[in-house]
Order: sequence, then C-alpha cells, then structure tokens
Amino acid sequence: MNKGQQQAVVYDELYTPVYAVKPILPYIPKGSTIWECTGNGSTITAVLKAHRFNIKETHIDDGIDFLKDNSPFDYDIIVTNPPYSLKNQFLKRAFELGKPFAFLLPITTLTSKARSDLFRKYGIQVLVLDKRIDFTGKKNNWFNASWFCWKLLPQDLIFAELKKEGI
Repeated sequence: MNKGQQQAVVYDELYTPVYAVKPILPYIPKGSTIWECTGNGSTITAVLKAHRFNIKETHIDDGIDFLKDNSPFDYDIIVTNPPYSLKNQFLKRAFELGKPFAFLLPITTLTSKARSDLFRKYGIQVLVLDKRIDFTGKKNNWFNASWFCWKLLPQDLIFAELKKEGI
C-alpha cells in the first residue's frame, strides 16, 4: 500500500445473536434439512436445532467451501450469515444451486449493479427487520441487516419485528 492509501476494513466476523434468527423461523418449513454453510458451532445452528430442524453445518476451515464445493449431503434450504465481503459470491452461488435460501445481510445489499442484475434475473425476497442487530455486543452497529431469501417467503417483502429475547 502506498503512503496515504487506506486499506478497506472488512467486517466479516460478525456473529449472529439468537434474537436475529427468530424472525426467519416461521418461514422455514417443518421437517426441512438446512445447510448452514458458514457454521462452526454457529448461533444459527443452535437456534435451528432448538426448534427441531435437521441441521447440516459446514465451514471452510473443515474443508468444505460453499463457494466451490458441492454439499456432501442432501438438504432443502440454505440458512446462513455469510461473510459480508463475499455477499455477491454467496448470492450468485446460492442462485446457481437452485435451492431456497435465507441469508442475513445488510439492507444495502439491495444496492449495487451486480446484485441488481442477479435480483432481476432470479428475484429476491426480503424479511426486513425493524431494528438493527447488535452483532458486537457494543450496541454500535451502523447498518440494518435483514433476511434475504429466495423461494422461501410467501411474498417478496415482509416487515418483521425484532425482539431481543433468547431462543
């Protein structure tokens, strides 16, 4: 990096609190097998298990890269909080796989040429959360995150209340 240049800060280590998973639960069909493709003992996995969903969890550190590898098991839906710096790649890959999905992403995911092209081609559904999620425990989150879904919600735009309660 040259003097005077700043490196972009990447915020990919944002962990999902329990209360952020709850709004998507009513839209996941009972009996579904869910692939949590960025899990590693994730909160999403814990909440889905607590609600008696069949969860298959993988992580790139375990040798399964969602962006490159096929799932080693059958699944019905992908549910994850992907690394935000890779949201374009995760969305593209999920659309290519052709399975319903729910990704917890910044609401600004709606704004970009590349993503707009994907959303026009495939469609998108958004479960808009009414409050910001505190990913860090410092109550300083500067963006709204919402559930971006495909072939999962009963309509394309739904507004949900975010209740900061446990499982």
